[in-house]
Amino acid sequence: MGVKGRLKDMSLVDIIQIFNAEHKTAAIHLGSELGYGRVYVKDGKIIHASYRGSSGTDAFYQLIAWKDGEFEVDPNETAPEVTIHESAENMLLEGMRRMDESRAQAGDTTGYTGDIESIRLINSLLKLGILEKRE
Repeated sequence: MGVKGRLKDMSLVDIIQIFNAEHKTAAIHLGSELGYGRVYVKDGKIIHASYRGSSGTDAFYQLIAWKDGEFEVDPNETAPEVTIHESAENMLLEGMRRMDESRAQAGDTTGYTGDIESIRLINSLLKLGILEKRE
């Protein structure tokens, strides 16, 4: 049984973090006015993404930037191939960095410093013990 929702209520970052922490396997189908994409997670690791003819990390970084759209999780679907070999943590951190950089280049500094999504990601990684807080 899968889960459906809106990305504005639960972002792709949130979904990936949950699957990573729980070591789950599933396909995440994403749809919006921007098109349709998929992210595949196996045992909590991001192993494949596809979007508009691209696949792997390029597709993943485009999809993670979506602010709105719908998602559906299918726990019974497996990836057609493995195109991503980075850790989920590295993929998420790089995705957040790219989003911040893109906003800065576009001159959008509203929410750039202390961006709520970055703060949420960092707090989650701290809770999971992936990052350590230093005094």
